[in-house]
Amino acid sequence: MQHRDRDPLFARIEQVIRDLEGEGLLRLTTPQPPHRLQQALEQRLNPVLDAFLLEAQPRIETRATVLIADIRGFTALMASLPMPTMVCLLNRWFVAMTEVIEHFGGAVDKFIGDAVMAVFGVPEAHTDDPLRALACAAEMQRVMRALNQANEARGLPTLFAGIAVNTGPLVAGSFGAAAHSEYTVLGDVVNLVSRMESFALRGQVLISESTRAEAAASIEVGAANEVRFKGITQPVQLYELQAVNAPQRIEILPTEVRRSPRIQVHLDATFRQIDQKRIRPGKIPGLINDLSYHGLRADLPLGLPDASDVVINLAPQQGFSSIDEVYARVVRSVPWEGRYRTSLELTSVETPTHQRLKDLIDESLWRR
Repeated sequence: MQHRDRDPLFARIEQVIRDLEGEGLLRLTTPQPPHRLQQALEQRLNPVLDAFLLEAQPRIETRATVLIADIRGFTALMASLPMPTMVCLLNRWFVAMTEVIEHFGGAVDKFIGDAVMAVFGVPEAHTDDPLRALACAAEMQRVMRALNQANEARGLPTLFAGIAVNTGPLVAGSFGAAAHSEYTVLGDVVNLVSRMESFALRGQVLISESTRAEAAASIEVGAANEVRFKGITQPVQLYELQAVNAPQRIEILPTEVRRSPRIQVHLDATFRQIDQKRIRPGKIPGLINDLSYHGLRADLPLGLPDASDVVINLAPQQGFSSIDEVYARVVRSVPWEGRYRTSLELTSVETPTHQRLKDLIDESLWRR
C-alpha cells in the first residue's frame, strides 16, 4: 500500500462536508473558519487511515509465507492483442486472484506487471499461514480453469499461471519517504520465491523445502527437484504441489500442456537467448526432434540454463513457410551424444505464431 500526500484528500473531504451542509443534509453546530475543519479532520482521520492503509506501521522481523503468481507468456501474448483486450484480461485476472488470496486470509502485497505477490502471516498472523498459502495457490490454479472458460465464452485468449510459494524470516513494515511510502515485506525469502516463480510451468505450483516442511501433514507433493540459482551458493530443493488436503481437498490437475499431441520431427531452427527481456545477439543453430502444441525438444550445440527464455525461428519445411518469433522457456538441458538435448515449454500461446505451429502439427498428424 503506497503513501501519498493526504492534504488534497482532506481538502476534498472538507468540501464534501460543506456541500452536504449547503444541501441541508448535514448541519455543523458552529460555522468553521477556513482550514479549521480540515485540521480537525486530519487529527481524527489520520490514525484511522494509518491503521487501514498500513502506512505508519513499524518495521518488524517475523516469519511469513510469500506467494507469487505470474501469467506465463503474457509479454508475447500482448503483441497479438489490442490494448483494450489486454487490459480486460489483466483486470479479470487480478480480480479473480485477489478474491482467492483474501478468502484464505492472505494480503495482496503488490502487482508486478502481470504478476501478483501475496503474503500470509503479516499484517495478521495465523498458526497455519503456510498451509493457507498452499491452499490459496491450489485454488488459484482451479480458478484459472473457470476463468479460462469465461474468457473463451467472451472470445478472449486462454491464460496459464505459474505459482511459487516460500516460507521464512522477513522484515515487514512501511518503507520509503514521507511523501511516498509502501507497506511491504523484504528479505531472502522474497528474493528466493521470485526466482522460484521463473521455474514454474503453466498450471504448476512450486514450493520450497521450508514451506513443505511446515505443511507436510496436509499436502501431497511430487519428487524434489534440485535447482541452483545465481547468487545462491547452495542448491535449492523445489517440490511440485499436487494437492492440499486441509481444510478441504484441492487437487491441482495437469493443464492441457501435458495432454497435447506430440510428433517426432526433424526441423532446423535457430535459437536466440533472452536476457532481461532483451534478445541477445547471435543465433544458436538447433534441430527440433519432438514437437507438441505447448512444448518441444531440440538438440543444441551448447547447454542453456534452466528457466532461461529463448525465441525460436523455424526454417521453411513441409510446405510451410518459416515460423518466426516462437517464445519458449528451457525446462532442462542435458548432454546428449556430443550435443545438448534441451526440453522447452512454449510461453507464447494463443498467438498467430502459435496457431501456425499448431497447424504444422495438425498437418503432420493428418498425413499419417
